[in-house]
Amino acid sequence: MIICLIPTLSFGQKVVERYENGQKKYQGRTKDNVNIGTHTYWHEKGEKCKEEKYNDLGALLRLREWDESGELTKDERPEEALEILRREQFQNMRWIAKDGISFHKLRGKNDLQQKTDHQRLVIHYATYLENGKEIDNTFRKKVPLPVDMMARSLIEGFIRGLSYFELKDNGYIKVPYDLAYGKDGATGVPGYSTIYFHVLVLRAE
Repeated sequence: MIICLIPTLSFGQKVVERYENGQKKYQGRTKDNVNIGTHTYWHEKGEKCKEEKYNDLGALLRLREWDESGELTKDERPEEALEILRREQFQNMRWIAKDGISFHKLRGKNDLQQKTDHQRLVIHYATYLENGKEIDNTFRKKVPLPVDMMARSLIEGFIRGLSYFELKDNGYIKVPYDLAYGKDGATGVPGYSTIYFHVLVLRAE
């Protein structure tokens, strides 16, 4: 098998693999350690066997597979199913309301009544809209985020929520629009949007 890596400035790194007979085996692109765009796999005789389509965040939007005769055997949209699941999870979580935000911990103290005194955190996080759509995700990129709890560079509701999280806590923070991106919104975020953060605390100082 032959592997060729082709770096590009705008579209990440193109990866091509070939069988020993020269036929393509795989072709796709990666950027910031995640798959993006269309990834295609072929049988050794040249027939397409699988196609994966990712968005720019690395979420798998569509998966199709074919047998060697060319018959479609699978056609799924995994991210749509995950969005539905997230919506249901957000609705069913037992949220703790504090300081204008709400949180729910999968691991850690949900009954934490006082803010921690941590000045700096290192976290993994994912950001979602209320409909379950993913906006950002450091879990997938495998690059955690250092957070200065005194800085003004992050949205206020996110910092308020993090102040109730301790080392190794794993959970969600629900931030109303007025403590998030406001009435104007941001790239990928409509105005008046409630934002949900999935947070895992890796380090706390």
